Amino acid sequence: MTLLNWPLFALQMPGDDAPSFPDLPNVRGTVQSVHGSDATIQTEAGQTYTIHTSDNTHIYKNRQPLKMSDIHAGDMLIGAGSLDEKSHLLRAIFVADVDAATVQKMRAELGKTWIAGRVLKIDETKITVDRFDHHTQVIEADETTSFQKDGQSITLMDIHVGDPIRGKGSVKNGVFVPTVLTVIDLSHRRGRGPGLAERR
Repeated sequence: MTLLNWPLFALQMPGDDAPSFPDLPNVRGTVQSVHGSDATIQTEAGQTYTIHTSDNTHIYKNRQPLKMSDIHAGDMLIGAGSLDEKSHLLRAIFVADVDAATVQKMRAELGKTWIAGRVLKIDETKITVDRFDHHTQVIEADETTSFQKDGQSITLMDIHVGDPIRGKGSVKNGVFVPTVLTVIDLSHRRGRGPGLAERR
């Protein structure tokens, strides 16, 4: 699974304060270089993409407008717009920048204070997650965990194998326990990416 399969909500890291983007083709990766209105990024899967911006591109950092000249190598960029997958070129409508220090901190905290991935298995209160960084992790819900989907409260029984999830929490007795676990609904993605799998 590549990052292109993930909605931007799932890919935004807690604390990055990136604005909520429309559901558009998107890429996310680490900035390799910036040249004028273009940034070259590398995704988690090792693919290289060019994010092209124009006067009509909205660029943000911490919800504040940003210039391309303020983006540096090592930062994380999330771009959404028109994607040419053959040439690995994204003509961006929206771009969010996360500085390198924040990226390093959030990577270190993935699986400890937050989680994002796809459900592989559900065994009572234990959920095996294929994290978006390609690592598998078992998390566990407890009486403090709340579940959400589309802004509505749901139960653990409403979560299925294949569902993309995102949540915040903490490690208890060596296991990550989410305080809030959100199921991301991909059914509105107009045919982009895989559909939801049913619980086996």
